[in-house]
Formats: sequence, structure tokens, C-alpha cells
Amino acid sequence: MEAGTLTVLLFGSLFFLIFLGVPLAFAIGSVAIVVGFFEWGPMALHLLSGHVKSAIFNYTLVSIPFFMLMANVLGKAGIANDLYAAIHMLFGPLRGGLAVGTILACTLIAAMSGVSAVGVLAMGTLALPAMLARGYDKHMAMGTILAGGALGQLIPPSVLGIVYSGLANVSIGQVFLSGVMPGLLLVGLFCVYVLVRCCLNPEVGPALSLEERSKITAQDRWRAAIGVIPPILLVLAVLGVLFLGIAGPTEAAAVGAAGAILIGLLRRNLRWADMTEALRETLKSTSMVLWIALSSLMFVSVYTGIGGDKLVRSLLVGLDLGPGLVMGIMMVIIFVLGTIMDPVGIIFLTTPIFLPIVVALGFDPLWYGGMLIINLEMSYLTPPFGYNLFYLKSVAPPGITMGDLYRSTPEFVALQALGLVICAVFPSIITWLPRHVFGT
Repeated sequence: MEAGTLTVLLFGSLFFLIFLGVPLAFAIGSVAIVVGFFEWGPMALHLLSGHVKSAIFNYTLVSIPFFMLMANVLGKAGIANDLYAAIHMLFGPLRGGLAVGTILACTLIAAMSGVSAVGVLAMGTLALPAMLARGYDKHMAMGTILAGGALGQLIPPSVLGIVYSGLANVSIGQVFLSGVMPGLLLVGLFCVYVLVRCCLNPEVGPALSLEERSKITAQDRWRAAIGVIPPILLVLAVLGVLFLGIAGPTEAAAVGAAGAILIGLLRRNLRWADMTEALRETLKSTSMVLWIALSSLMFVSVYTGIGGDKLVRSLLVGLDLGPGLVMGIMMVIIFVLGTIMDPVGIIFLTTPIFLPIVVALGFDPLWYGGMLIINLEMSYLTPPFGYNLFYLKSVAPPGITMGDLYRSTPEFVALQALGLVICAVFPSIITWLPRHVFGT
């Protein structure tokens, strides 16, 4: 069959299995094996196993389980309690202060974990009941947690950044640094939106009462400030050994995991049962990521083998549009995929196809990687399969429905899209810091 027909068959079968509820890894892998077998016969299995073998020896991916372990241990060690106590005292007196503080706490958690689940689950447990009890609009409260948690996919150490780095053959240090300024940009957009909205309508996010503020002593503020020091030191340790060239990404991830365990032990609230559960969750998360990775590589291998990558390249380049419009089309495709697929799978599926087009159009692969991850960050908030929606629902107070969660996201998805457009217009937001630090 020709490439166009096989393209429809491949992706049609994939989306059909996804909508049937088949797990993404098995949907992608089974479609790749079946189509490959019918196209090339039994030899296809040998070829696909060769691609899987090469992926297994990708050293960059070894850092993923360490970062996953660090995130899970931090979640069990109660670090978020100290962070929220600090932001409660510092920002509570402002209108919308608890929402702004929640975003900043999620930012720090993102810099420690590299995933979104830790921030959403922690702030959903601590911040959401506190904001609702103080009269915050529930959609504003939930939206800040959902959007703040998603920053874990962009701010280093980012698991999505690790995956993209390995596929695009771009320095992991540069990919990590490329997420810093866009991450701060999004933090700024979220905070400004909250403050302006609460200024226009104080009932959306009221400040702490005078009675509550009077109960906060200088000793409480001092204790809260001390509690923030260990996680900040952990962030500096992980990123410092990486950017100073002391260690590679895998070793830096191991430093982070060890540091998280040490903090938990020093705080005396990391029990053996917590450690066992953290290891179990790490195994589950890592297995999911790697199964999706291997299945996606097989899928891309089949699609490339039938000439699908050349077909996509000829279609996009043959549209006779400017490079910016072609990039815009690719971003729209990725956004649509993000509503129905896992972000890790999207990176593995699209990068081998889109990256050669990006290079041919004269764009920087580092800039494209930043744009890709910002785009995928939106997928954690977009229905029907946004991960953060389900994370927050699992810890939300009774009475919070999925409909409430869905109605909490549009403004923040729009702010993420605005950040994506700003980074498209001003690419140096993504590329300046890594280029400056690494001198390239």
C-alpha cells in the first residue's frame, strides 16, 4: 500500500484502540507490530526488536527512574507542608495571596520533582481546602493548583525534557535550562492574572482576616522560612552538579534521589512503609514511561519504513507556507494529540517526524524542544484526558465534580497558550540562558 493509505490505517487504528480504552503503550505497540508484519512479513519483528534494543541502551533515559524516585520520596517526606506553611504566612494577607502562594509553592515543587503529580497532589491536599474554607472561588482555587502543578513538566528537572533530549540528541543541560525562563514567564502570567482578577473582584480571593493574621508570630515566620531551606538546597544540589559539569544527568538524578531520602530521614517523617510505597510508585511510573517509549519507537520505525516521514515532510513543506505557519500547524497537531494521548508518547511519536522539518526550516532544535514542552504542558489541563484533572479529583474535597475541574482550566490553558505565543515571537526566552551558560 502507498504511504498515504498506510498513514490513515496506522493512525486510524491507533486512535480507535485508544478510544476503546486500550492502554496507550499496548495500543501503539500492537498497531506497529501488526502493520509491520503485514507490510514486511516475519522480518518486521526482527527489525523492530533491533530498534527496541538500541533504545534500551539510551543512557539518558536511565535518569528517569531516579527523578521519579526523588519526586515520590518528596511527596512522602512532607516537604510540601513546610512550603505551604511559608506561603500561607507570606502571601495570605494579600487578595488572592493564597492562590499566588500556591503557584509559587508548585514552582518550587516542580524544581524538585520534574513531574506534575507531586505538586497537584500536595497542593490539592493542603491548599485547596484552605482556600475553599476562606471563601475563594472554587474554580480559581482549583485552576491555580492544576496550572501550577503542570509547571513540573517545564521547569528543570523535567522528565519530558529528558525524553526530548535523548531523541533530539541535544544536551540535557541545555534542554533543562531552556525551560527556566519560559517557566518563570508562565508563573508570572498566572500570578498577574490571579492578582488582577482578585483586585477587580475581591470575593474571588479574599485576604486572610485580621484575626488570622494576628495569630502569626515572628517565631512562626522564622520556623516557616527555615523549613523552606532544605528543598531549595536540594534543587541547587541537583542542578548545580549538572550545570557545573560535575556529573551527568543520571548521576545528578541519583544525587536528587539521595538528597530527598536524606531530607525525609532528617525530618523523621519518612517511614519504611513510605519508602516502600515510593519505590513501588517509582516502578509503576518508570515502567509506564519506558513501555510507551519502546512502543512509540516501534510505531515510528514502521511509519518511517513505509515512507510516512517523507510524506509528512512533503505535505508540510509543499503547502508553500512560511516557516512560521508550518511551525504553527505542527504546534496545533501536538495540541490536539495532547487531548487524547500521553505527552511522553507524543514526544516519541512526533519528534522523529517533525524534528527534521524543524531543522530544514532553519529553526533551532533547542527552541523547538522548549515550544514542544510548553505545548504539552497544556495537555495536563485539557479534557478529556488531562492527567492533572484526575490527580486533583483523587484528593479534592467531597462535592468537587469533574465538571468543576473542567470549568477551572480554560483561563489557565489560555495563559499557557499566550506564553507559547510569546516564546514563538521572542525565541530568546527559550534559548538565551542555555546558550549563555554553555557558550554555544
